[in-house]
Amino acid sequence: MVLLTWVAASPIVADEAEDEDRGRLRPTYEPRPPPEKDVYTTDYLFGITRAVSESTLVPAAQVPLYILTVPLDIAFLPMEAIAGFFPRESN
Repeated sequence: MVLLTWVAASPIVADEAEDEDRGRLRPTYEPRPPPEKDVYTTDYLFGITRAVSESTLVPAAQVPLYILTVPLDIAFLPMEAIAGFFPRESN
């Protein structure tokens, strides 16, 4: 029993184990799995109105545009809802 412990702790055995690992890089942590693809996205719902609200226009200029964009988005809502099943490619 004592002989077995001495052999396992000897520097020769430790050098052989280091030789096997030498030259191989090991990560310090396991990488995360890639995120799953979304099945549905709401990027297209009320997209015209969202574009106006995210624009750099003065808020006083945005108000009249809402009068045009909201009815257009409501008219295109069925197509926008279907387009949500085809998400954009993210960069």
